Amino acid sequence: MELSPVSGTGNSASRSRSSSVSLPPLLSSQFTSSRTDQKKAKAISDAIDRSLRADKEQRQKEGGIKLLILGPSETGKTTVLKQLKLLYGRRGLDYERETYRRIVHLNVMKAIQTLAEALEEADISLEHPENTAHLETIMRLDATLKRFSITSIGFTNPAIPRKITDAKAETDMFTEMVPAIKALWADAGIQTIFKTCTQLCIQDSAKYFLDAIDRIAHPEYVPMDDDILQARVRTLAVTEHVFPIDNVVYRIYDVGGQKSLRKYWAPYFDDVNAIIFMAALSAYDQPCEDDPGLNRLHECLILFNQIANHKLFELTSMILFLNKIDVFQRKLDSGSLVSMYFPDYQGPNDYYNTTIFFQHRFLQQCKDLQKQVYTHFTHATDTNQMRVIVVAVNAIVQRLNLRTSGLL
Repeated sequence: MELSPVSGTGNSASRSRSSSVSLPPLLSSQFTSSRTDQKKAKAISDAIDRSLRADKEQRQKEGGIKLLILGPSETGKTTVLKQLKLLYGRRGLDYERETYRRIVHLNVMKAIQTLAEALEEADISLEHPENTAHLETIMRLDATLKRFSITSIGFTNPAIPRKITDAKAETDMFTEMVPAIKALWADAGIQTIFKTCTQLCIQDSAKYFLDAIDRIAHPEYVPMDDDILQARVRTLAVTEHVFPIDNVVYRIYDVGGQKSLRKYWAPYFDDVNAIIFMAALSAYDQPCEDDPGLNRLHECLILFNQIANHKLFELTSMILFLNKIDVFQRKLDSGSLVSMYFPDYQGPNDYYNTTIFFQHRFLQQCKDLQKQVYTHFTHATDTNQMRVIVVAVNAIVQRLNLRTSGLL
């Protein structure tokens, strides 16, 4: 994927805007060479510097900080935004609960469908033969689920067709499927597939939702915060979110990570203060959905190389989130070898050594050896961890932004 360079206008416009500070004319004849006059001149000069500094700080606060969240699809970008809404949004996640009810239902049906397909492909038998009828019911979901959209709502993009959805039809379909879902998830055959197929392209929250099927299937079900954080939503548009963090306004943009959507990223590259790049460590043993011949984490490395070395981001703070460490740990524990997918890694197949390896691989992508990349190993659905990380990221972004502006 080739990211087209865009001419930067935001920074130059900001620099060319005249200051609101009124500067007195300093004529050479105004002061003599006496020590007293020199002190007066320095006092005036210092006062002007302080005024200019205060003016810059005020403009910075008014304009806020522009932050992009970039990365391939299914790396956790939208989950980070949901955490920010929960931690800093005026209404948290309340206004989204009804929408996420149908998304959770669709997530559950998609998860059991993926497991059912994998069971057939692996030619593994069900523990209880009477569940065969349920398996056939779930297998028929494929064509039906494609009619429904699980996407976020953002700025209109004419390149993306609008899908027609029917919330009632989805709810009715889910209700009909509940007995089959419960029976299959309890079957040892499906459990074997779930535990042994680490390369299975299944949403990370599958177990979380399938274990809670009785609660989710209740007629009065309302998604909890954790449900919304775990729910999988595909971003097919650019969404802008505004959050006040530590008295600074952040304008955060989330963009779709699919290859077909990356050509729409460029217009948002201008005048960016910081970038959070998301990579899912757990994808080290998975193929790309739209390119089965390409490893997902290899794709992350390629994309990070393009972003980190883009000419518009030479002075932009770069923050790397190596995400989904919980799933990554689970895969390592199950025996999935990093060396099978990254042959240049020959160390122990443990969390400590493999994470150092992957961090080093990402940092190697920066051609500018002086460029600072701040790395965090993240579990984006863990609110407590994300609260600490957001505070750290905010401190980094503000400090680097002040330095870039000449205030430090």
